Amino acid sequence: MIKQALDRRAAQQTPIQVGFVGAGRMGTGAISQIGLMKGIRTAVIADVQTERVLRAFELCGHRREDVVVTDRVTVAADAIRAERPVATQNSDMLTELDIDAVVESTGSPEVGAKVALQAILARKHIIMLNVETDVVVGPILHRMAQAAGVVYTVSSGDEPGLIAEYYDRYAALGFEIVAVGKAPSSIGLFDRYATPESVAEDARRLGVNPHFLVTFRDATKTMIEMACISNYTGLVPDIRGMHGPIAGVNEVPELFRPISEGGLLNRKGVVDYARPLKHPDGSIDFDRSVTPGVFLCVFTDHEQIREDLKYLDVTGSDGYYNMYTPYHLVTNEIPLSIVSAVEFGHPTIVPKLGLVTEVFGAAKRPLKAGEVIDGAGGSTVYALNDLYTTAKAENVVPLGLLTGAKLLRDVPTDAAITYDMVEILTGSTLYHLRAMQDSGAAGPLGLAAPPDLALERPQVSRLAS
Repeated sequence: MIKQALDRRAAQQTPIQVGFVGAGRMGTGAISQIGLMKGIRTAVIADVQTERVLRAFELCGHRREDVVVTDRVTVAADAIRAERPVATQNSDMLTELDIDAVVESTGSPEVGAKVALQAILARKHIIMLNVETDVVVGPILHRMAQAAGVVYTVSSGDEPGLIAEYYDRYAALGFEIVAVGKAPSSIGLFDRYATPESVAEDARRLGVNPHFLVTFRDATKTMIEMACISNYTGLVPDIRGMHGPIAGVNEVPELFRPISEGGLLNRKGVVDYARPLKHPDGSIDFDRSVTPGVFLCVFTDHEQIREDLKYLDVTGSDGYYNMYTPYHLVTNEIPLSIVSAVEFGHPTIVPKLGLVTEVFGAAKRPLKAGEVIDGAGGSTVYALNDLYTTAKAENVVPLGLLTGAKLLRDVPTDAAITYDMVEILTGSTLYHLRAMQDSGAAGPLGLAAPPDLALERPQVSRLAS
Protein backbone atom coordinates (compact mmCIF):
# COMPACT_ATOMS: atom_id res chain seq x y z
CA MET A 1 0.00 0.00 0.00
CA ILE A 2 3.01 2.33 0.06
CA LYS A 3 2.67 3.42 -3.56
CA GLN A 4 -1.05 4.05 -3.15
CA ALA A 5 -0.44 6.16 -0.05
CA LEU A 6 2.18 8.25 -1.83
CA ASP A 7 -0.02 8.61 -4.93
CA ARG A 8 -2.80 9.94 -2.70
CA ARG A 9 -0.38 12.37 -1.03
CA ALA A 10 0.82 13.56 -4.44
CA ALA A 11 -2.73 14.06 -5.71
CA GLN A 12 -3.63 16.06 -2.61
CA GLN A 13 -0.34 18.04 -2.79
CA THR A 14 0.43 17.13 0.83
CA PRO A 15 3.76 15.33 0.60
CA ILE A 16 5.35 13.70 3.62
CA GLN A 17 7.88 16.24 4.90
CA VAL A 18 11.16 14.68 6.02
CA GLY A 19 14.16 16.05 7.88
CA PHE A 20 17.57 14.37 7.85
CA VAL A 21 20.31 14.65 10.44
CA GLY A 22 23.50 13.71 8.65
CA ALA A 23 24.29 13.93 4.94
CA GLY A 24 26.93 11.24 4.74
CA ARG A 25 26.87 8.33 2.36
CA MET A 26 23.74 6.64 3.70
CA GLY A 27 21.81 9.84 4.24
CA THR A 28 22.68 11.23 0.82
CA GLY A 29 21.67 7.97 -0.86
CA ALA A 30 18.25 8.03 0.82
CA ILE A 31 17.79 11.70 0.01
CA SER A 32 18.59 10.98 -3.64
CA GLN A 33 16.03 8.16 -3.70
CA ILE A 34 13.36 10.42 -2.22
CA GLY A 35 14.10 12.83 -5.07
CA LEU A 36 12.69 10.22 -7.47
CA MET A 37 9.50 9.65 -5.49
CA LYS A 38 6.06 11.25 -5.48
CA GLY A 39 4.20 12.22 -2.32
CA ILE A 40 7.31 12.66 -0.16
CA ARG A 41 10.03 15.30 -0.05
CA THR A 42 13.17 16.11 1.91
CA ALA A 43 12.38 19.46 3.50
CA VAL A 44 15.48 20.03 5.63
CA ILE A 45 18.92 18.50 6.12
CA ALA A 46 21.18 19.17 9.11
CA ASP A 47 24.90 18.51 8.88
CA VAL A 48 27.98 20.21 10.29
CA GLN A 49 29.32 20.40 6.73
CA THR A 50 26.95 22.61 4.75
CA GLU A 51 28.64 21.65 1.49
CA ARG A 52 27.49 18.05 1.97
CA VAL A 53 23.91 19.23 2.39
CA LEU A 54 24.07 21.36 -0.75
CA ARG A 55 25.44 18.43 -2.72
CA ALA A 56 22.68 16.14 -1.43
CA PHE A 57 19.99 18.57 -2.49
CA GLU A 58 21.62 18.99 -5.90
CA LEU A 59 21.64 15.21 -6.36
CA CYS A 60 17.88 15.08 -5.89
CA GLY A 61 17.15 17.83 -8.39
CA HIS A 62 17.42 21.16 -6.56
CA ARG A 63 19.51 24.07 -7.73
CA ARG A 64 22.15 25.10 -5.21
CA GLU A 65 20.98 28.71 -5.27
CA ASP A 66 17.45 27.66 -4.28
CA VAL A 67 18.58 26.06 -1.01
CA VAL A 68 17.96 28.23 2.04
CA VAL A 69 20.98 28.01 4.35
CA THR A 70 20.02 29.05 7.87
CA ASP A 71 20.23 28.13 11.56
CA ARG A 72 17.15 30.23 12.40
CA VAL A 73 13.85 28.44 12.99
CA THR A 74 11.65 31.23 11.60
CA VAL A 75 13.62 31.46 8.36
CA ALA A 76 13.59 27.71 7.94
CA ALA A 77 9.86 27.49 8.65
CA ASP A 78 9.11 30.14 6.04
CA ALA A 79 11.27 28.29 3.49
CA ILE A 80 9.50 24.97 4.10
CA ARG A 81 6.10 26.65 3.66
CA ALA A 82 7.39 28.00 0.36
CA GLU A 83 8.56 24.49 -0.59
CA ARG A 84 12.19 25.54 -0.64
CA PRO A 85 14.81 23.11 0.71
CA VAL A 86 16.61 24.05 3.92
CA ALA A 87 20.23 23.42 4.89
CA THR A 88 21.33 23.90 8.48
CA GLN A 89 24.07 23.04 10.92
CA ASN A 90 21.58 23.19 13.79
CA SER A 91 20.01 19.75 14.18
CA ASP A 92 18.12 20.94 17.30
CA MET A 93 16.00 23.09 14.99
CA LEU A 94 14.39 20.20 13.12
CA THR A 95 11.88 19.29 15.81
CA GLU A 96 10.54 22.86 15.80
CA LEU A 97 9.70 22.70 12.11
CA ASP A 98 6.55 21.45 10.39
CA ILE A 99 7.91 18.09 9.28
CA ASP A 100 6.47 14.60 9.73
CA ALA A 101 9.57 12.51 10.36
CA VAL A 102 13.23 12.80 11.30
CA VAL A 103 15.85 10.45 9.89
CA GLU A 104 18.98 10.06 12.03
CA SER A 105 21.97 9.04 9.90
CA THR A 106 25.11 10.14 11.73
CA GLY A 107 26.30 6.79 13.12
CA SER A 108 27.22 8.45 16.43
CA PRO A 109 25.58 6.73 19.42
CA GLU A 110 25.41 9.98 21.39
CA VAL A 111 24.07 12.13 18.53
CA GLY A 112 21.58 9.42 17.69
CA ALA A 113 20.28 9.29 21.27
CA LYS A 114 19.94 13.07 21.43
CA VAL A 115 18.18 13.40 18.07
CA ALA A 116 15.83 10.50 18.75
CA LEU A 117 14.86 11.83 22.17
CA GLN A 118 14.22 15.33 20.78
CA ALA A 119 12.08 13.95 17.96
CA ILE A 120 9.99 11.82 20.33
CA LEU A 121 9.46 14.72 22.75
CA ALA A 122 8.30 16.82 19.77
CA ARG A 123 6.02 13.92 18.74
CA LYS A 124 7.65 13.31 15.41
CA HIS A 125 8.39 9.91 13.94
CA ILE A 126 12.06 8.94 14.18
CA ILE A 127 13.75 6.61 11.69
CA MET A 128 17.16 5.42 12.83
CA LEU A 129 19.93 4.57 10.40
CA ASN A 130 21.95 4.62 13.59
CA VAL A 131 21.89 1.04 14.90
CA GLU A 132 24.77 1.97 17.23
CA THR A 133 22.29 3.95 19.34
CA ASP A 134 19.53 1.37 19.11
CA VAL A 135 21.50 -1.47 20.73
CA VAL A 136 22.26 0.72 23.77
CA VAL A 137 19.01 2.62 24.45
CA GLY A 138 16.55 1.46 21.80
CA PRO A 139 14.13 -0.16 24.30
CA ILE A 140 13.48 3.03 26.26
CA LEU A 141 13.25 5.13 23.08
CA HIS A 142 10.73 2.68 21.64
CA ARG A 143 8.60 2.82 24.78
CA MET A 144 8.79 6.62 24.90
CA ALA A 145 7.71 6.80 21.26
CA GLN A 146 4.73 4.56 21.98
CA ALA A 147 3.73 6.83 24.86
CA ALA A 148 4.04 9.87 22.58
CA GLY A 149 1.98 8.27 19.82
CA VAL A 150 4.81 8.20 17.27
CA VAL A 151 7.01 5.55 15.70
CA TYR A 152 10.60 4.83 16.66
CA THR A 153 12.21 2.40 14.22
CA VAL A 154 15.44 1.20 12.72
CA SER A 155 15.32 1.51 8.96
CA SER A 156 14.56 -0.82 6.11
CA GLY A 157 17.26 -1.41 3.49
CA ASP A 158 20.14 -2.12 5.84
CA GLU A 159 20.61 -5.70 7.04
CA PRO A 160 18.63 -5.43 10.33
CA GLY A 161 15.52 -4.11 8.58
CA LEU A 162 15.81 -6.54 5.69
CA ILE A 163 16.30 -9.55 7.98
CA ALA A 164 13.34 -8.42 10.10
CA GLU A 165 11.14 -8.34 7.01
CA TYR A 166 12.32 -11.83 5.97
CA TYR A 167 11.87 -13.13 9.52
CA ASP A 168 8.30 -11.82 9.68
CA ARG A 169 7.50 -13.41 6.31
CA TYR A 170 8.81 -16.91 6.96
CA ALA A 171 7.89 -17.10 10.64
CA ALA A 172 4.34 -16.09 9.68
CA LEU A 173 4.29 -18.92 7.14
CA GLY A 174 4.96 -21.39 9.92
CA PHE A 175 8.60 -22.22 9.23
CA GLU A 176 10.89 -22.77 12.21
CA ILE A 177 13.59 -20.10 12.10
CA VAL A 178 16.88 -21.86 12.80
CA ALA A 179 19.30 -18.99 12.10
CA VAL A 180 19.36 -15.55 10.53
CA GLY A 181 22.42 -13.67 9.44
CA LYS A 182 24.30 -11.33 7.18
CA ALA A 183 27.26 -11.96 4.92
CA PRO A 184 29.11 -8.68 4.32
CA SER A 185 31.86 -8.59 1.72
CA SER A 186 34.07 -6.52 4.06
CA ILE A 187 34.30 -9.38 6.52
CA GLY A 188 36.03 -11.43 3.84
CA LEU A 189 39.13 -9.73 5.27
CA PHE A 190 38.11 -10.35 8.88
CA ASP A 191 40.65 -9.00 11.36
CA ARG A 192 39.53 -8.64 14.95
CA TYR A 193 42.55 -6.44 15.69
CA ALA A 194 42.21 -4.07 12.72
CA THR A 195 43.02 -0.40 13.38
CA PRO A 196 42.61 2.79 11.36
CA GLU A 197 46.31 2.58 10.58
CA SER A 198 46.21 -1.03 9.39
CA VAL A 199 43.31 -0.37 6.98
CA ALA A 200 44.44 3.10 5.87
CA GLU A 201 45.54 2.05 2.39
CA ASP A 202 42.34 0.10 1.71
CA ALA A 203 40.27 2.99 3.06
CA ARG A 204 41.95 5.40 0.65
CA ARG A 205 41.37 3.02 -2.25
CA LEU A 206 37.71 2.58 -1.34
CA GLY A 207 37.16 6.26 -0.57
CA VAL A 208 35.84 5.64 2.96
CA ASN A 209 36.76 6.77 6.45
CA PRO A 210 39.29 4.30 7.93
CA HIS A 211 37.40 4.22 11.26
CA PHE A 212 34.26 3.25 9.33
CA LEU A 213 36.13 0.49 7.53
CA VAL A 214 37.53 -0.88 10.81
CA THR A 215 34.00 -1.44 12.16
CA PHE A 216 33.41 -3.83 9.27
CA ARG A 217 36.79 -5.58 9.29
CA ASP A 218 36.79 -6.32 13.04
CA ALA A 219 33.11 -7.41 12.96
CA THR A 220 31.97 -4.59 15.26
CA LYS A 221 29.24 -3.58 12.81
CA THR A 222 28.11 -7.19 12.51
CA MET A 223 27.93 -7.62 16.31
CA ILE A 224 25.80 -4.47 16.56
CA GLU A 225 23.42 -5.29 13.72
CA MET A 226 22.81 -8.87 14.80
CA ALA A 227 22.10 -7.67 18.35
CA CYS A 228 19.52 -5.29 16.90
CA ILE A 229 17.82 -8.24 15.21
CA SER A 230 18.01 -10.31 18.39
CA ASN A 231 16.22 -7.60 20.35
CA TYR A 232 13.37 -7.68 17.81
CA THR A 233 13.03 -11.42 17.22
CA GLY A 234 14.27 -13.06 20.41
CA LEU A 235 16.83 -15.06 18.42
CA VAL A 236 20.15 -15.17 20.29
CA PRO A 237 23.91 -15.53 19.73
CA ASP A 238 24.70 -19.25 19.98
CA ILE A 239 28.13 -18.45 21.44
CA ARG A 240 29.83 -15.19 22.45
CA GLY A 241 30.51 -13.23 19.29
CA MET A 242 28.60 -15.80 17.17
CA HIS A 243 30.19 -18.45 14.93
CA GLY A 244 30.80 -16.56 11.66
CA PRO A 245 31.84 -19.54 9.50
CA ILE A 246 33.00 -19.30 5.90
CA ALA A 247 29.79 -20.25 4.12
CA GLY A 248 28.12 -19.68 0.78
CA VAL A 249 24.60 -20.26 -0.47
CA ASN A 250 24.88 -24.06 -0.30
CA GLU A 251 26.82 -24.19 2.97
CA VAL A 252 24.40 -22.07 5.02
CA PRO A 253 21.72 -24.77 5.46
CA GLU A 254 24.40 -27.40 6.09
CA LEU A 255 26.26 -25.46 8.78
CA PHE A 256 23.42 -23.61 10.48
CA ARG A 257 21.78 -26.66 12.00
CA PRO A 258 22.34 -28.47 15.30
CA ILE A 259 25.63 -30.22 16.02
CA SER A 260 23.68 -33.47 16.35
CA GLU A 261 22.73 -33.13 12.69
CA GLY A 262 26.20 -32.23 11.40
CA GLY A 263 26.04 -28.47 11.88
CA LEU A 264 27.58 -25.85 14.17
CA LEU A 265 24.74 -24.94 16.48
CA ASN A 266 24.16 -25.77 20.11
CA ARG A 267 20.55 -24.67 19.69
CA LYS A 268 18.09 -23.50 17.08
CA GLY A 269 16.91 -19.90 16.91
CA VAL A 270 20.14 -17.91 16.59
CA VAL A 271 21.59 -14.77 15.08
CA ASP A 272 24.92 -15.19 13.29
CA TYR A 273 26.86 -14.25 10.17
CA ALA A 274 28.76 -15.88 7.32
CA ARG A 275 32.10 -14.99 5.82
CA PRO A 276 32.10 -15.17 2.01
CA LEU A 277 33.67 -17.86 -0.14
CA LYS A 278 36.72 -16.83 -2.16
CA HIS A 279 38.36 -17.63 -5.49
CA PRO A 280 41.93 -19.02 -5.51
CA ASP A 281 43.25 -15.49 -6.09
CA GLY A 282 41.64 -14.30 -2.85
CA SER A 283 38.79 -12.35 -4.44
CA ILE A 284 35.26 -12.92 -3.19
CA ASP A 285 33.16 -15.50 -5.02
CA PHE A 286 29.95 -13.52 -5.34
CA ASP A 287 28.29 -16.22 -7.44
CA ARG A 288 28.43 -18.86 -4.69
CA SER A 289 28.25 -16.58 -1.64
CA VAL A 290 25.27 -14.88 -0.05
CA THR A 291 27.44 -11.75 0.00
CA PRO A 292 26.54 -8.91 0.32
CA GLY A 293 23.09 -10.11 1.31
CA VAL A 294 21.30 -11.80 4.18
CA PHE A 295 20.04 -15.30 4.89
CA LEU A 296 17.46 -17.18 6.92
CA CYS A 297 17.98 -20.86 7.54
CA VAL A 298 14.53 -22.35 8.10
CA PHE A 299 13.32 -25.83 8.97
CA THR A 300 10.19 -27.83 8.24
CA ASP A 301 9.39 -31.48 8.84
CA HIS A 302 6.25 -31.36 6.66
CA GLU A 303 6.72 -33.81 3.81
CA GLN A 304 4.53 -31.93 1.32
CA ILE A 305 6.28 -28.63 2.02
CA ARG A 306 9.64 -30.35 1.60
CA GLU A 307 8.50 -31.77 -1.72
CA ASP A 308 7.29 -28.34 -2.85
CA LEU A 309 10.58 -26.66 -1.92
CA LYS A 310 12.54 -29.37 -3.72
CA TYR A 311 10.37 -28.86 -6.82
CA LEU A 312 11.02 -25.10 -6.58
CA ASP A 313 14.80 -25.67 -6.37
CA VAL A 314 15.15 -23.99 -2.98
CA THR A 315 18.66 -24.55 -1.63
CA GLY A 316 18.75 -27.05 1.22
CA SER A 317 18.23 -30.63 2.36
CA ASP A 318 16.75 -32.71 5.18
CA GLY A 319 14.22 -30.00 5.97
CA TYR A 320 16.78 -27.17 6.30
CA TYR A 321 16.55 -24.45 3.64
CA ASN A 322 18.33 -21.18 2.84
CA MET A 323 15.94 -18.29 2.21
CA TYR A 324 18.32 -15.53 1.16
CA THR A 325 18.88 -12.47 -0.93
CA PRO A 326 22.37 -11.81 -2.38
CA TYR A 327 22.14 -8.04 -1.83
CA HIS A 328 20.69 -5.39 0.45
CA LEU A 329 19.67 -1.93 -0.72
CA VAL A 330 21.12 -0.06 2.20
CA THR A 331 20.15 3.47 1.10
CA ASN A 332 17.46 2.91 -1.52
CA GLU A 333 14.86 1.33 0.76
CA ILE A 334 15.14 3.77 3.66
CA PRO A 335 12.12 5.77 2.36
CA LEU A 336 9.95 2.65 2.80
CA SER A 337 10.39 2.90 6.58
CA ILE A 338 9.57 6.61 6.51
CA VAL A 339 6.29 6.02 4.66
CA SER A 340 5.39 3.01 6.83
CA ALA A 341 5.88 5.10 9.97
CA VAL A 342 4.05 8.22 8.82
CA GLU A 343 1.18 6.61 6.91
CA PHE A 344 0.56 3.41 8.84
CA GLY A 345 2.23 3.89 12.23
CA HIS A 346 4.25 0.76 11.52
CA PRO A 347 7.90 0.32 12.59
CA THR A 348 10.27 -1.81 10.50
CA ILE A 349 12.35 -3.19 13.38
CA VAL A 350 12.33 -2.18 17.04
CA PRO A 351 13.74 -3.74 20.24
CA LYS A 352 10.26 -4.78 21.34
CA LEU A 353 11.68 -7.50 23.62
CA GLY A 354 14.03 -5.14 25.44
CA LEU A 355 17.69 -6.09 25.45
CA VAL A 356 17.91 -9.77 24.62
CA THR A 357 21.50 -9.31 23.42
CA GLU A 358 24.12 -6.82 24.63
CA VAL A 359 27.04 -5.42 22.62
CA PHE A 360 30.23 -4.63 24.54
CA GLY A 361 33.92 -4.01 23.96
CA ALA A 362 37.01 -6.21 24.30
CA ALA A 363 40.63 -5.07 24.20
CA LYS A 364 42.41 -5.22 20.82
CA ARG A 365 45.79 -5.11 22.52
CA PRO A 366 47.19 -4.81 26.03
CA LEU A 367 45.69 -1.58 27.35
CA LYS A 368 47.33 0.49 30.08
CA ALA A 369 45.79 2.33 33.00
CA GLY A 370 45.23 5.96 32.04
CA GLU A 371 44.54 5.24 28.37
CA VAL A 372 41.35 6.63 26.86
CA ILE A 373 39.20 4.21 24.84
CA ASP A 374 38.56 5.53 21.34
CA GLY A 375 35.43 3.43 20.77
CA ALA A 376 34.09 1.59 17.73
CA GLY A 377 36.35 1.75 14.70
CA GLY A 378 39.39 2.67 16.72
CA SER A 379 42.58 1.01 17.91
CA THR A 380 41.59 0.02 21.47
CA VAL A 381 38.48 -2.20 21.40
CA TYR A 382 36.48 -4.46 19.14
CA ALA A 383 32.85 -5.47 19.74
CA LEU A 384 31.37 -8.74 20.88
CA ASN A 385 27.78 -9.66 21.56
CA ASP A 386 26.26 -12.09 24.04
CA LEU A 387 23.05 -12.68 25.96
CA TYR A 388 22.08 -9.61 27.98
CA THR A 389 21.73 -11.71 31.13
CA THR A 390 25.28 -13.01 30.71
CA ALA A 391 26.68 -9.56 29.98
CA LYS A 392 24.88 -8.10 32.98
CA ALA A 393 26.24 -10.81 35.27
CA GLU A 394 29.76 -10.01 34.08
CA ASN A 395 29.20 -6.25 34.56
CA VAL A 396 30.41 -5.38 31.05
CA VAL A 397 30.03 -1.85 29.69
CA PRO A 398 27.79 -1.35 26.62
CA LEU A 399 30.00 -0.50 23.64
CA GLY A 400 28.35 2.86 23.05
CA LEU A 401 29.32 4.07 26.52
CA LEU A 402 33.01 3.23 26.13
CA THR A 403 34.00 6.10 23.84
CA GLY A 404 36.08 8.54 25.88
CA ALA A 405 36.23 6.25 28.92
CA LYS A 406 39.49 6.31 30.90
CA LEU A 407 41.02 3.02 32.01
CA LEU A 408 41.58 2.63 35.74
CA ARG A 409 43.86 -0.39 35.39
CA ASP A 410 45.68 -2.48 32.82
CA VAL A 411 43.54 -4.73 30.63
CA PRO A 412 44.91 -7.73 28.70
CA THR A 413 44.16 -8.41 25.03
CA ASP A 414 40.68 -9.86 24.41
CA ALA A 415 39.40 -9.10 27.92
CA ALA A 416 35.88 -7.65 28.00
CA ILE A 417 35.75 -4.13 29.47
CA THR A 418 33.78 -4.03 32.73
CA TYR A 419 32.49 -1.09 34.75
CA ASP A 420 35.16 -1.50 37.42
CA MET A 421 37.91 -1.09 34.80
CA VAL A 422 36.91 2.39 33.58
CA GLU A 423 35.70 5.85 34.35
CA ILE A 424 32.95 6.47 31.84
CA LEU A 425 31.59 9.84 30.81
CA THR A 426 28.30 10.44 32.57
CA GLY A 427 27.04 13.71 31.13
CA SER A 428 25.70 12.41 27.82
CA THR A 429 22.14 11.82 26.69
CA LEU A 430 23.10 8.23 25.89
CA TYR A 431 24.35 7.63 29.43
CA HIS A 432 21.25 9.07 31.09
CA LEU A 433 18.85 7.19 28.83
CA ARG A 434 20.71 3.95 29.53
CA ALA A 435 20.62 4.61 33.27
CA MET A 436 16.85 5.15 33.11
CA GLN A 437 16.42 2.08 30.95
CA ASP A 438 18.40 -0.13 33.31
CA SER A 439 16.74 1.16 36.47
CA GLY A 440 13.20 1.25 35.11
CA ALA A 441 12.94 4.91 36.11
CA ALA A 442 10.47 7.22 34.41
CA GLY A 443 11.67 9.00 31.31
CA PRO A 444 10.98 12.54 30.10
CA LEU A 445 7.41 11.56 29.15
CA GLY A 446 6.75 10.27 32.66
CA LEU A 447 7.09 6.76 31.29
CA ALA A 448 8.21 3.96 33.56
CA ALA A 449 9.82 0.98 31.88
CA PRO A 450 7.46 -2.03 31.70
CA PRO A 451 8.29 -5.20 33.66
CA ASP A 452 10.36 -6.74 30.88
CA LEU A 453 12.59 -3.66 30.87
CA ALA A 454 12.73 -3.08 34.63
CA LEU A 455 16.30 -4.28 34.88
CA GLU A 456 18.69 -3.63 37.73
CA ARG A 457 20.97 -0.70 37.01
CA PRO A 458 24.54 -1.86 36.41
CA GLN A 459 27.31 -0.76 38.69
CA VAL A 460 28.47 2.59 37.33
CA SER A 461 31.90 4.08 37.41
CA ARG A 462 33.13 6.40 40.12
CA LEU A 463 32.40 9.32 37.81
CA ALA A 464 28.68 8.72 38.19
CA SER A 465 26.95 11.54 39.99
